[in-house]
Amino acid sequence: MLNVSFRQLHYLVALAETRSFSRAAERVGVTQSTLSAAIRALETELGTDLVDRSARAIQLLPAGEAVTRRAKAIIGLVEELPEHVAEAVRPLTTPLRLGVIPSVAPFILPKVIPSLRATYPELHLFVREGLTRSLLEALRSGGLDAALIAAPYPLEGLDCEILGDDPFHLAVPLDHPFANRETVELGELRSETLLLLEAGHCLREHVIAAIGLRDLPEAGDVRAASIMTLVQMVEFGMGVTLLPDIAVEAGATRGARLRLLPCADARAKRSLALVWRTGAARRRDYLLLADHLRDHCLPHRAVKAEA
Repeated sequence: MLNVSFRQLHYLVALAETRSFSRAAERVGVTQSTLSAAIRALETELGTDLVDRSARAIQLLPAGEAVTRRAKAIIGLVEELPEHVAEAVRPLTTPLRLGVIPSVAPFILPKVIPSLRATYPELHLFVREGLTRSLLEALRSGGLDAALIAAPYPLEGLDCEILGDDPFHLAVPLDHPFANRETVELGELRSETLLLLEAGHCLREHVIAAIGLRDLPEAGDVRAASIMTLVQMVEFGMGVTLLPDIAVEAGATRGARLRLLPCADARAKRSLALVWRTGAARRRDYLLLADHLRDHCLPHRAVKAEA
């Protein structure tokens, strides 16, 4: 393997430009003997003379001219490395694979994608929608870089930034006894037919945990795969449900014939969170992304990270 150093190339270029060992040595800040020895070692390594030392003024041989041209190109590339590094470490400029859960994706992505494009135009964002478990598996295996999920959820081996709270609203049909109420207690829902998302959706578990029971009077054969389906089921009088505020704010119930009620209980909420692998090299990017989501996509519900 060729053993040529950057220093040797630098010395050769200085010699080619000054045509003098003494002036070249002065330019690069070494003794003349050190520079001369380095040029000799370079010639030995390349297996040919580069410099004609017989004349009073130093002349480059054809091989020396060819090597010098390439040495200048190599030196130029090396000197540009800090600029390339600076470009590479600029925040949110490299591809980012983001997972988003179904109970969040349709309501926040219309804000996330345009705002990220405007703020970080060089970011190449790839989005994958999926259930929390599958997203976290992909995150741990390297298939995703970060994921936007709802907490609480077991997050072993992952870092987490809470973005903000997402309160629940009770959705009831217009003819329901609760429809004329101003608010409702979660305990009152234990005797209601509760409509939930299918197993695997973390929103289902959050709603069950908020109400505080594992054996709920759930509508046995009626389960939904999306929040929009839950809204339709409530509208048709099939039961009641808890809807996250992020969906209500995005218009999930717009035009639906139902009533929304606030829940008078601090447990009636979930938290939105950005997660990534613990020790990830791009942790700075993910923290910036979390800040962006708080400031531009969840401003009224944002929870700022502690300093």
